[in-house]
Amino acid sequence: MMKELSLSKRMEAVVKMISPQSFAIADVGCDHAYVAIALCQRQLAKKVIAMDVRRGPLAIAKNNVVQYGLGEEIELRLGDGLEELQPGEVDTIIIAGMGGLLMRGILERGYSIWTEDCHPVLVLQPQSDIGQLRHFLYEKGYMIEKEKMLLEEGKYYTVMRAIYDDSDCEVDDSEAAWTYGACNLRNRDAILLQYLKKESCTLHQIQTNLEEVINRANEEQREVPVKTLTRFREVQQQIRINTLAQKYYQIK
Repeated sequence: MMKELSLSKRMEAVVKMISPQSFAIADVGCDHAYVAIALCQRQLAKKVIAMDVRRGPLAIAKNNVVQYGLGEEIELRLGDGLEELQPGEVDTIIIAGMGGLLMRGILERGYSIWTEDCHPVLVLQPQSDIGQLRHFLYEKGYMIEKEKMLLEEGKYYTVMRAIYDDSDCEVDDSEAAWTYGACNLRNRDAILLQYLKKESCTLHQIQTNLEEVINRANEEQREVPVKTLTRFREVQQQIRINTLAQKYYQIK
C-alpha cells in the first residue's frame, strides 16, 4: 500500500478545512495534485476533480495520481478557473496559492458554478488582497465560518472556509475584521497576534522614515511629493486598523 502523502503546513491547513461528507471536490489550480491525492487517501471525498490551466504541472499531476493508484478517484482537467466544471458537479471548491484578486476573478467568471441553485463550500487560501476577497464573498451571500492563520518558512498564510448563508445574521463590519478576519480575531488566533505585532513594528518604522522625508522637505522649503504624502496617509490608516485588531486580544 502506498505511504500516505505528507503535505506542507499550508496545504495541510487547506485539507483540514474539508468536510468528510464531501461527495466531490474541485481543486482549482491543482499544480501537482498533492491536495487531491491527500483528500482521497484520507477518504475525505469520493471524487476529486483536479484542474490547472498549465499543461506542465498537469502532466506531473497525472504521473503522481498514477503513482499513488488513484486514477479512479481523481479526474484531471485542463482549463482556466471553473470553466471545465458543471453546476452541481461538486459540493466543495478549493482555490489555494493565488492572489485574492485572481481568486475573485475566477469566481466571478464561474459565477453559475457556485451561486444561484448551487452553493458549494469554498475553501480558499489567498496570498494577497484578502480583505477585498472577504468583501466579495459577503456580497455574494457567503459567510466565512472558519479561518486560520499559519506560519511556514517565515511566511504568513490565511486559509478560510466559506459557506452560503442567506440568513440576516449579524456581521462584524469593523475595518479590522475585514482586514484580518472576524473568525481570527474572535478566536484570538495566536499566529495572527504574532503577525499583527510584527506588522505594527514594520509600519511604525515606515511611518518614521516618511516623517523624516516630509520634515526634511519642509525644512528645505521643498514641496513634498504627492506620492510620499499618499503613502504616509496609507501607513497611518494601516497602523490604526492594526491597533484596532490588537484590541480584540485585550477583551476579557
